[in-house]
Amino acid sequence: MPIVVAQTKRVLYFGCLGGLGHFLHGEGKRSTWTDHIPGFPWTIGHCDSGLLKNGKRADRYDGKVWWTCGGTPLWLAFYWWDNSVDTRGGSNSGFYVQGFDHKQAPEAFAYASSIYPEVVTRQRHPLVLQS
Repeated sequence: MPIVVAQTKRVLYFGCLGGLGHFLHGEGKRSTWTDHIPGFPWTIGHCDSGLLKNGKRADRYDGKVWWTCGGTPLWLAFYWWDNSVDTRGGSNSGFYVQGFDHKQAPEAFAYASSIYPEVVTRQRHPLVLQS
């Protein structure tokens, strides 16, 4: 089955934005999980540290950004442990990006970072995309 790539670029952010509380943010609003996001392949459990736990990534705030992809059209997920706002264990952030091929992960991550620069600049460690 061929990978379908959306023509329009779209970025959602999961994590703390403007205060405490982990929410899915995008397109000028905070979403609820009852909102329909066409082709979005992950649940709140996946976004709220589930992808990191599934990958057996130790809960260590070190700037390492992991990624995966899924859904139709294709979504790329970039996620990391993030204690820059919420200092409790298990706190994480993630960018969820449409409009790029899976081979364009670095470009997709750079694009998401440009959409949410406040998330990137508040980090105490440089965000480094892992291969």
